[in-house]
Amino acid sequence: MAKPGNDPLDAALRDGWLSACRLYEHLARGGEPLALPPSALRMQPDEVRYGDAVLGYARLYGMSVTYNQSNSFWFGSASFVAMGMAADAIGNSSARRKAEAMAAVQWRDQAHVRTSLTSQRFLCDYQGQWLSFWHNGVVEFACDLARWSFVLRYEVGEPLMLHGPAAPWFAVLAARVVYGPQGVLLPAFAPLAAAVAERQRAITGEIVPPA
Repeated sequence: MAKPGNDPLDAALRDGWLSACRLYEHLARGGEPLALPPSALRMQPDEVRYGDAVLGYARLYGMSVTYNQSNSFWFGSASFVAMGMAADAIGNSSARRKAEAMAAVQWRDQAHVRTSLTSQRFLCDYQGQWLSFWHNGVVEFACDLARWSFVLRYEVGEPLMLHGPAAPWFAVLAARVVYGPQGVLLPAFAPLAAAVAERQRAITGEIVPPA
């Protein structure tokens, strides 16, 4: 991980990383996720809320895009008509490429949203609407701590990406909730495991010889 500086973003990244390290250590030692106090958010029966913060949000999907083609009627000399038809072809080709780029599968709906992680789902307040992403539909969890992000892919529906300073903390807890205790053993969390081990060596004064 890059070392943060002193500006507010760097401070937020540093705090987010330290929080993730503490949570990882707690869970790796067999600790249980800690519930938040009740809030105005209405939970399902037996649903417990564990985390609440603002995260970057995006969904991955393609879309249908239409575009207009120019089919002008050109009248005049052969060279004039040829130039006009060539201009139409260039314009149509450019419009087609632009439409194809807009329609391609890509990360869309990007925003910063209030996000709650519960025992059953992620709740994301996107444009004034609470959206539920249920853990029982998760097929794959992909975490990239170097980019402060993680992606959840579902059996039904578009993938969800969450990112930002709080993302490592949410990623650790989401893995624990989705996969159970073995969630903290995912290879993606190796940097956290190394950071926790380094902290323990610093506390105990253990000297590790160079490799």
